[in-house]
Amino acid sequence: MTPNAKALAFAVVALLALGAAAPVLHAASLPTGSQDYNFTLQAKQREHYSLETFANTTVVFSAVSNVSVSTAFMTLVQFENLKAGTGGISDSVAYHNGTDTQETVRVVAGSYDIVVYAYSGRANITLSYAPYPNNPLSDGPLLVPEPSGIASFGLVNNSGTDTPYSTASTDVVGLASISSMDAYNSTAGISGSNPSGMTIQLNSVLVVNEEGGGSQVYWCQNTPDFVTAASTVAMADNLWNFSSSGFLSNETVTSEGQAGTVSTYQQDGATQYYYGYFGTNSSYFLPLGMTLYINATEEPGVGVLVQFGEHSTGAGSDKSITGGWFDNVTIHDPTATSAYFLTTGNATTPDGLYYDTELVFAGEENGESTSFSLMSSGLGLFYANGTSSTLRPFPSYFSFGYDTEEAADDLRMAYQGSGIVQVSVGTPNYDYLGTASGVYTPLQLETDLGFPGLPTTSSSTSQTPSLSSQTTTSSTSQTSTSGTTTTTTSSLLTTSSSSTTTLSSGGTTSTQSSTSSSYSTDTTTSSPSSTQTSKGGVPEFPYQFGTVVAGVAVISAAYLLARRRTAPRRGPSRAA
Repeated sequence: MTPNAKALAFAVVALLALGAAAPVLHAASLPTGSQDYNFTLQAKQREHYSLETFANTTVVFSAVSNVSVSTAFMTLVQFENLKAGTGGISDSVAYHNGTDTQETVRVVAGSYDIVVYAYSGRANITLSYAPYPNNPLSDGPLLVPEPSGIASFGLVNNSGTDTPYSTASTDVVGLASISSMDAYNSTAGISGSNPSGMTIQLNSVLVVNEEGGGSQVYWCQNTPDFVTAASTVAMADNLWNFSSSGFLSNETVTSEGQAGTVSTYQQDGATQYYYGYFGTNSSYFLPLGMTLYINATEEPGVGVLVQFGEHSTGAGSDKSITGGWFDNVTIHDPTATSAYFLTTGNATTPDGLYYDTELVFAGEENGESTSFSLMSSGLGLFYANGTSSTLRPFPSYFSFGYDTEEAADDLRMAYQGSGIVQVSVGTPNYDYLGTASGVYTPLQLETDLGFPGLPTTSSSTSQTPSLSSQTTTSSTSQTSTSGTTTTTTSSLLTTSSSSTTTLSSGGTTSTQSSTSSSYSTDTTTSSPSSTQTSKGGVPEFPYQFGTVVAGVAVISAAYLLARRRTAPRRGPSRAA
């Protein structure tokens, strides 16, 4: 899948007077995530950049020029007066003349313009600005299409005031209960996609802290790929480097059994990198319940193990569908000291995108958007930490994702509370959904979402499972093609063998913070308390699911003989 290549994710820039060079990262004194816009004005020319704020917002901006210029932050009314000649550039919220200006303004929800005027001669200008918190609706209502479903951007909106928060977790989990689904895009071939291809994407940003205070930022995607006309699905995943360099190689990122590889492509004259895995096509049947997992585990002296997992249930004769970890990826970084999936509304990634976590329906690949003639499903998005088998909802949700470039044209979301949204065909609504709280077991959530094939006994339908004392025994491991055995740990999916793991609630990380350019995270990333030994076997889930889970990560035994696609899962950027 493709990251959204809008360089400034939180404020679409309207360049109305002159063309501008592509934005580059700004490393001066502005907060992390600010961007540079480089342009030239002739004497007596002006340029303006429009933005909207969804709630009470702090906007930081600066202008650096080779000659003195006027820089103003204006309301929409003030700017309209300036254009009409009934007001001056000094009639503004903030106004400065000079070669190096920096200003911070606090504004309410509304429309604003940053105006630069070259009054003293031809000016080469670098303008930077960033609104905080980083609300994805800061530039007003989003246009169709967008990745559609449920996502957390690390923001709670309270009566028009955005309050950012941060969650740092070792696991992100997405659940999808699908009753009907049919996708079609007549122009899919342009992006190399199947006309009836689509994806469900669980996406999150991974932070790897290093000795000496440095860090790396990666984007992880668990993206089962469906072809609805053929009723086939293949498990797939991607990993991208969101750090400044963007570099990956088959030495810095490896997968167990060489399941996936790092590839390159050219975009805007630059070489880009991504890791990709694409599994074997299998048949699926509706109704279908599918739970997606991504886990990150620090491996001292080696780096970080990132695991991609899946668990499915079906109805009738198909209810013993299998699941497990289908790709085990190692980021080689011997200096790594901790790793966690970060969701926060008070920072942007080094390349200017959101620290969001999203579970969305979207097109198949390379920035494709698709339409749906049928869609009836429920989605749930949660997080957990390595010592807990319970799941927590994010404190708040939106009805769309942003970091991925694939999208859907015609899906409508209805929030049910508790981190669950119902999705159907209809007029898209890209909105803030609301808040959530609580602690849940996966079985509780699967039942709430109506997963098919769950037990019908009274113990599973009329009683709430214990959140603090589940105990289970698993006997699993994974062996690479080279004959070596890899032992890993996670409380949600386990690849360890002959181990008894006591599961308890807690271990979550959700920190409320004030509206500022800093944030705090509590990275509770301790490993599960268990004794690990290894033998041959397959992944198992250490808690009780609705169906018995065994075998490799396939949806049914009806394999297709060949992989449907070998092309890179990255393509042209979506225009800003």
